[in-house]
Amino acid sequence: MDRYDMEDVVVAPPTECTSPLKEWRLKFQSGTLTRSDIVEFFKKEAPKFFDYQNEIDKVKCMFKEQMAREEIIDVVMEFILSDNPTSALEKLRLEGNTATVCGKVFKSGEPTYSCRECGVDPTCVLCVNCFKRSEHRFHKYKMSTSAGGGCCDCGDDEAWKKDHYCTLHLANRKDPLESKIITDAVLQRAEICFGAILAFCVNYLEIEPNASLQCLDGDGGQLDGAHYCTVLYNDESHTFDQVIQTLTKIAKCRHKDAMEIVAAIDREGRAVVMCDTFENCNGLKSLIEKQMIPHSGLLPNPPRNSQSLRTSVLHIGAVACQQFALQLLGWFQEFLVRHCLFRRTFSLLVQRRQEEFCIRHILEYDVKLWKTARTCWHRLLISGMLMEYENKMVLAQEFSRRYATIVEDFISDDHDHAFSIVSLSVQLFTVPSIAHHLIAQEGIFDKLLHTFYHVAIEKFIQNRTLHFSKNIANLTYFKRSNYILYDLRYLLSLKPEVLSNDLRSGFLEGCRALLRVLNVMQGMESVTRQTGQHMDYEPEWECAFNLHIKLATTITQVIEWASGDSKLLRKLYKMTLRALINNNFIVEGQKTEAKSVAGHCADCLMYDVSVQPVSIHLPLSRFYSGIYLHLGEHGITYDSMQAESEMPQRSFNPREIIEPVLCTHAMIAQVTAGMWRRNGYSLLHQLYFYRNVRCRVEMLDRDIVCLQIGASLMESNEFLIHVLNKFNLIAWAQPTYEDSLADTMVDGDEYMRQLSMIDEFLELLIVIIGERWMPGVSMVTEADRLRKEIIQLLCTKSYSHSELSRALPDGNGGNSDSVFEDVIKTVAMFKKPVGADGKGVYELKEHLYEEFNVYFYHYTKEDKSKAEELQRERCKAKKQLVCCPPPMLPRLTAEFSSMANILQCNVFLEICKLTMDRALKETVWTFTESHLQKILHLLGFAIQEELSENYPFLSFYESSQNFGILKKLEELARCSRLSSHHDFILWTIKRYKELQAKLAPQGSGADAAVADFEGDEQPQSSEEQARQEKEKRARLAAERRAKLMAQMKNAQQSFMRSDAFNEQQQSESGSTPMEWDQIPNPEEEQGAMALKPSIACLGPERRTYQSVEPDYKCILCFESCTLSRRGPALVSSAFVQTSRVIFTTPRQHKGRCALHISCCGHVMHYNCWQEYYTNEESKEQRRPHRNRVALSQAHNVEFHCPYCRSLSNTVLPVSEALPSFTTQSQGNNGPESYLPLDSFIEIMNALAQELDVGAEPANGKQRITVASVLGKSNLIGGERAQFERSVQMVHDPPRLHLNWFDVMHGFQKALRNAMKGQQHSSRNAGEDSPLEAAYQLWDTCSYTLQALEIYLYAIDQPLKAEMPMRHQACAANLVRACSLFSAGASMMPLEEPTLHFYMVKPQPELAVKLLETVFAQKGPSVLEWDCFRMLVQFQFGVFNHMGGENRNRMNNLTAIIPSGNMFDYYTLQIMFLANLTKAVICFDAEREQAKRSPDKELQLLDYVEKLPTRVQENMVAFYRRYNMAARLQQIQKQKQINENESAPEMAGLQQPTAVIPCEPYTLALLLENLQDQMRAFLRCCCLFYRCLTEIDFPDTFPTDEPDRFDLMCQYLGLDPQLGVYFDMETVYATMMHSFATHPDILRQLETGNQTVEVEPCLRPLPKLMVLFEDYSDLINSVSDIFCPNNEREEMKTPTMCLICGCILCGQSFCCQPELGKLSVGACTHHAHDCGAGMGIFLRIRDCQMVYLGRGKGCYTQPPYVDEYGETDQGLRRGNPLRLCPGAYNRIYLQWLSHRLHEEIARLNDNTNVAMTQWHHM
Repeated sequence: MDRYDMEDVVVAPPTECTSPLKEWRLKFQSGTLTRSDIVEFFKKEAPKFFDYQNEIDKVKCMFKEQMAREEIIDVVMEFILSDNPTSALEKLRLEGNTATVCGKVFKSGEPTYSCRECGVDPTCVLCVNCFKRSEHRFHKYKMSTSAGGGCCDCGDDEAWKKDHYCTLHLANRKDPLESKIITDAVLQRAEICFGAILAFCVNYLEIEPNASLQCLDGDGGQLDGAHYCTVLYNDESHTFDQVIQTLTKIAKCRHKDAMEIVAAIDREGRAVVMCDTFENCNGLKSLIEKQMIPHSGLLPNPPRNSQSLRTSVLHIGAVACQQFALQLLGWFQEFLVRHCLFRRTFSLLVQRRQEEFCIRHILEYDVKLWKTARTCWHRLLISGMLMEYENKMVLAQEFSRRYATIVEDFISDDHDHAFSIVSLSVQLFTVPSIAHHLIAQEGIFDKLLHTFYHVAIEKFIQNRTLHFSKNIANLTYFKRSNYILYDLRYLLSLKPEVLSNDLRSGFLEGCRALLRVLNVMQGMESVTRQTGQHMDYEPEWECAFNLHIKLATTITQVIEWASGDSKLLRKLYKMTLRALINNNFIVEGQKTEAKSVAGHCADCLMYDVSVQPVSIHLPLSRFYSGIYLHLGEHGITYDSMQAESEMPQRSFNPREIIEPVLCTHAMIAQVTAGMWRRNGYSLLHQLYFYRNVRCRVEMLDRDIVCLQIGASLMESNEFLIHVLNKFNLIAWAQPTYEDSLADTMVDGDEYMRQLSMIDEFLELLIVIIGERWMPGVSMVTEADRLRKEIIQLLCTKSYSHSELSRALPDGNGGNSDSVFEDVIKTVAMFKKPVGADGKGVYELKEHLYEEFNVYFYHYTKEDKSKAEELQRERCKAKKQLVCCPPPMLPRLTAEFSSMANILQCNVFLEICKLTMDRALKETVWTFTESHLQKILHLLGFAIQEELSENYPFLSFYESSQNFGILKKLEELARCSRLSSHHDFILWTIKRYKELQAKLAPQGSGADAAVADFEGDEQPQSSEEQARQEKEKRARLAAERRAKLMAQMKNAQQSFMRSDAFNEQQQSESGSTPMEWDQIPNPEEEQGAMALKPSIACLGPERRTYQSVEPDYKCILCFESCTLSRRGPALVSSAFVQTSRVIFTTPRQHKGRCALHISCCGHVMHYNCWQEYYTNEESKEQRRPHRNRVALSQAHNVEFHCPYCRSLSNTVLPVSEALPSFTTQSQGNNGPESYLPLDSFIEIMNALAQELDVGAEPANGKQRITVASVLGKSNLIGGERAQFERSVQMVHDPPRLHLNWFDVMHGFQKALRNAMKGQQHSSRNAGEDSPLEAAYQLWDTCSYTLQALEIYLYAIDQPLKAEMPMRHQACAANLVRACSLFSAGASMMPLEEPTLHFYMVKPQPELAVKLLETVFAQKGPSVLEWDCFRMLVQFQFGVFNHMGGENRNRMNNLTAIIPSGNMFDYYTLQIMFLANLTKAVICFDAEREQAKRSPDKELQLLDYVEKLPTRVQENMVAFYRRYNMAARLQQIQKQKQINENESAPEMAGLQQPTAVIPCEPYTLALLLENLQDQMRAFLRCCCLFYRCLTEIDFPDTFPTDEPDRFDLMCQYLGLDPQLGVYFDMETVYATMMHSFATHPDILRQLETGNQTVEVEPCLRPLPKLMVLFEDYSDLINSVSDIFCPNNEREEMKTPTMCLICGCILCGQSFCCQPELGKLSVGACTHHAHDCGAGMGIFLRIRDCQMVYLGRGKGCYTQPPYVDEYGETDQGLRRGNPLRLCPGAYNRIYLQWLSHRLHEEIARLNDNTNVAMTQWHHM
């Protein structure tokens, strides 16, 4: 959908046509109508619909497009079609023939699809609608997001191998070309109107059009009128911040208005910033142009971003015409799609060269337009010219002829490539027939390279070689010129089957231009070894490699084109050879010198690499190598081509062919040897990319082929001498080299360099001989080459699919993925991922390890060592020879077969013999064991090559006999100094004997030698030697162990004899010490019999608390520390955050949020932590990489736990167990020792009265005493003792240390800061009241425990199961801190005068509110209670008012510390009854019955039937009276009865009352529902009272199944038999009736209408949004979502909130609301409202997760994975993605457990994290 689809509602014109329409018709009939008449109409009418308003510091402009469409465009349509536009267009639609090609233009970020199986190349894509209707959705497809500017290829026959059409466009293909509606007259009128539209748009749509200057003298052209606009234009050089700064500073805009203007400029390409007089507008323009960013001065021409912003002053009429022209182009583009005859008319019109709107002009003036205007013209060309093949060919020809001009304009421009007309190249050059026609007829291949040569690189040529200056790679123009090379890649993407003469000649012209570029690249950026001092500065190297990377694909494509045509290949070979001869890099003018080794002599070029320049870049030599590989396919040889070629001024032999490449490899060897250290890092970077997978195909691989060409063309001995000479090893290859070294003094460094150079030489020789998996070198295919690469990679480790794809070079064709998948299936097994975080990996099949080559030339040193170690371990496990032998090699082609002769030449065998001789000597300077390993590897190649019998001329065995190779190997096998290579030597001997047995004649001298060797002692493998050594050690250890055991036995017997007398006396006395211990204590026995096991933590049967002193160690000072009431406080780091996690819907939280605490549990001294925190605070403020913006002034500084690095922002005090503060009675503990529940209720009512009176201002000093409360409760004085036992009154409570109150003060401050950070927009920055502070503390405790319970329930973990320390410590420390803080007024050290400042005194307002709500029913009803939250508030906010008597005295203080006393138990009972009442009221029997399975048995039915009749009747009465569903049913039934009884015949009779049936089954269903509804409340209470009483859960609690209702009730001291609570003789039923008779509830029961919001007993489990299973469905679902602030523009970055499912415009300046006083992104604002400052977002088009906190955030992996178990952030691979439930569940649990802040901190701790302004997200 394009930006004008929202405006396509056509309004029918009035019945009487307007005067312009009549005038046009009359003139058309008379033949006098011209396009100027229509243009004048446009110019006259367009300004009428433009409106602007000058507001304060802002101008608001608006063009009324709907009205302009009705008054102008509809008139034009009616004139063209001679009918009502709506009906005419509908007739056209029904007639069909819109288009067989889709042509939908993609916008930036729009999803696209390409088929891996059917696409001709990767640029062939489908839009969403076509993809859904095509067969490609069932193929292997690839998803991606468009950069903008492309179009859908559905219906293009040349884009697809099969299934060219979707169902929609396949139907259009059957439509006829002619039309009954579009007559010749219609086409004539259309031609006039089309010309007028094009002329009008071309005239006005320029940045500074001439038409605007004409308006100065037109209507309203007075300079003093407010008829002018200052327009600011977009560019891609200046940043948002730079433009905003300019607008706020120069135009005096507010920051918010400036951001809106910048967003409009970025979106539309321009914006009006002022409407005023010409003088004022021009003055603003001058000021903006003078505002230039300072230029650094390093470059001669300042970059675009250091220049002023582009502005212009236009007349308002011109701006109006421009806006209308944009709308007109949008409509025109839609209109052309409606029929092919319209497109034909448009095409013929724009082909007229004399017209001002011809194609040439449209292409060339594109650079003069702004972004939106360009897009409109591009879409018009796509719709008008690309739908039919003939039109597309015309556009392609004109585009080719003007290519140089438009590319030069693009390079000088500053708009992105997607908004330039150059981007049309991908639509034209990727069509094979058009591309081949352009090459053949238009010479586009040559034109592209010619343009690139002159535009990009000509100015950098020095001495016929490229030399880039410093920082040229960062220049914009050079980057933009590289798009020419992309176009070149498109042009050659598909090789033709047959080349015509014209195509061949056009291609050769392009190759000549390519060789011209390669010629200046040969030897570019050459380097010379620094020998004196280090380089002063690092030379430029990146630009050369960027150029190579861009050209590499083109070079490969050119070679591929040439490989299929013999004539073309011959001509290209001659051209390349001629270019090599004319290039003088290294070869020309070099002296030669004869060098001899092993009796063979060769004339070597004496080019000293260590002194003279060398270059990594040899594209000409490498291009020659690529061409040479294909000569054999056509029967062409090197000699035949030499004979055919015209002999140049000098010959070019193989020695000169390999010389540049040989010099490069010699330089690489010297770098490895450490000879180029003074050349800096630039050279090391070049060598890294030389081997890197992005460059090695056209660098390293071609170099090896070049050396193999030389090896095959040159005599083998001569070739080796040339290589030895280049590595400066001729002297080393002489037998007398050791003697000559003894006579000279050799420097130690020089000696090590020499050894390294020998290593590099031998490894290069291995690579030349062994790396032949190259088509043309040996008889292999590209699939075989890929197979070898994959095998070698999998020998290093197991690779995931994406890692393996990245480690392989990119394929050139569109089907490389399918080839890769076919090959990988043959060599590896795929192991599916395990777990949510796991990746699927490929593992090499076992039998393919035999093909492992340790000297694979694509290995780095790390890869080589890793692969070798794995291979050795595998051999050990299989008990094979522990070595890495060479693999079997493929057979060489006929052209390269002579290369095998190297393995039998004298120089090679002499090198082998010399190396082995030196290995046998004990003192030798020129040998290392790695030399021997490489020699053995080469000998293995030689032996296996002769065993293969592929080469009749190869006689390695015979030649090796002359050098005594076998004898040397046998001597090496006996040498103990070479034990590490022992197995490799044995393997070589074994293979050599196999060759010997195959070739040696019977009874020969060789057999005798073998017999002599076999008669001697056979050498053993290292594995056998290790096994024998192990057996020997085991035997010696066994002997020693037996000897020690014998000694111990003798000593034992001696001891027994000496102690026999003592044993005899003990036996006579009849008892032993052990027997005394076994006699039970009478008191213990009696106690064990008498005690009844109790599991309750509350109530009269409460289990006794067993005191356990925990042992802590400070994690900072590592000192042992114990909990002491008077000693210094211990703390544990904690993290406080705002949360709405358990508030699953906005209705539940109603805008409020809660505070959640998490804690790791590691303990520190308070003083140690203060010192640590001070350091961390200063460190945190110096961390720029987090790039945080504080969204509020009140925020807590974050730090990490010193031990576990968990995120923290405060500390919790670590306190003693609460029961240790109270003294439990040792006497009678029966129920009669405590006050009963009804007395508790009376005391609470009395306390409410006392608090209400004491809180009055007149009685503010009145103290609340226990006596006064008991007196009002009508309790006699003797019950004072019962009261004190019930509340466990503590007399003279222990004083807490001052630090403890300091910690609590800091903790409360952290809570206050966190809450203010969330509510900063409505809360002041002052101190909170003590009442609010108390509320925050108790609510934080309840919310944290509720969140913990929900998390445990979500992961199916019962309470008894082992809980992580962080959860245990957090709950225990928080509950203890709340309990002690509630009694802190009685436990503070009164001698400290400053404590009153932060002491929280008991708050009577909170207590009165709670007591009246619970016992007087004055507050909200029980339906609105969160019963557990009320329980915690009641527990800590009420009882502390009855303690603290004599608070003003120094002694005889009292305190009530909640720790599990009887009043705590009664509080639990009251809240349990309240929750039970709410559950009964909300129970719906019909709904619950519908949920039940018919086969499920109702377990409580027997229990209900056995209940006493009285209890059953009470239950039925309570249910009928208070149950909402029953009451509603009764009301409806009563209404029916009343209607029936109102009949006349029933008049005078008493009306019956409706009765709702309530059977035992309904009661059993009710009780079962009550048990389920009470589950969450009981689990929270168990967690709470476990921490309060320190009584652990009993062993009867399950550990692997859900918690049971009866067991939880028993642990809490509650009666699990719910029938008990309905007995009217108990206080339970009284309290339930009290709760149910709340006025709000009674009103609701009477009316049957819900009047209050019900807080559910069982809160729904929080869930994240349900996502689409298929990612393509998700990305398609947002394809048509528009930006909320701009109905024309689609969302660039649609982002989904996973908490509520809202789709937001993420990270965009167009949607930035204000949060407080700061403008923030839409996601940040939404996270504040939805998640209390924490959000989980999915960036849909990027397939990327974002965790967003307050001023911080991080990117993380999405829950969508491909078939290989890997994510694809950014859709780089494009594989189809499916939702991974495990990965999504991991995100869900991180959110549910409040670990998102910690995850953000963990991911941001990486120093490589990019800076991101998260508040703009």
